[in-house]
Amino acid sequence: MMKKLKGIIFDKDGTLFDIQRSWSEWAKVFVTKFSNKHNLDILKLAKAINFDLASNKFVRESIFVHGSVDEVVDVIFQKFPQVTKKKIHEGLFEGSGDAKQVPLTNLHKLFTNLETITFGLVTNDSETNGIKHLEQHDLTQYFDMVIGYDSGYGSKPEPGQLEAFLRKTNLLPQEVLMIGDSTYDLVAANKINMPCLGVLSGTANKKDLSPHTPFIIDSIDELELWLKKTFLNS
Repeated sequence: MMKKLKGIIFDKDGTLFDIQRSWSEWAKVFVTKFSNKHNLDILKLAKAINFDLASNKFVRESIFVHGSVDEVVDVIFQKFPQVTKKKIHEGLFEGSGDAKQVPLTNLHKLFTNLETITFGLVTNDSETNGIKHLEQHDLTQYFDMVIGYDSGYGSKPEPGQLEAFLRKTNLLPQEVLMIGDSTYDLVAANKINMPCLGVLSGTANKKDLSPHTPFIIDSIDELELWLKKTFLNS
């Protein structure tokens, strides 16, 4: 499958950063403020983005977790057509760049230990938010490319973002590993025969991810050991 690992593409939310601890407080504020502002049913709004107000958590395979911003806007608009997509979009981005991201492992240590590998960040969030969230932990210097749903290459599960990274780095799909916590990440990789690794640190479970990859770990906290066992010694 892969003779030598030269690049890794990371998803952002649920892969590098803890989706629940990073976004649950923002989501609670969003559904509260947005429902009050537009006189909407708060429970219906929370359900639209698969967010459980009682537990203050996103539920399994939430559209907010794996979908693009445009998809989230569409889902909310379907439930509340009286609010324009422009207003929904504005509401979703209010404060989102400042949402305090909680890393799932010591990312500086991880990236430094894998310094011979080229890194990309591919997210269905915006490119601006991707950069802002890396900047919170001074991580931007590790990445050759940060690609969002609005960078001009489409969004996952289509492979356009991954193909853009390949063009930028002049790497082959078989030389790059896609790591993500949702089916969208893995399906995008599968479409161009790029090896992929699923992580169970988002809202998807093993049953969700296993049809799309034979490689699954609990979180990127286990990545170095997994790479040594699976690829770097091959």
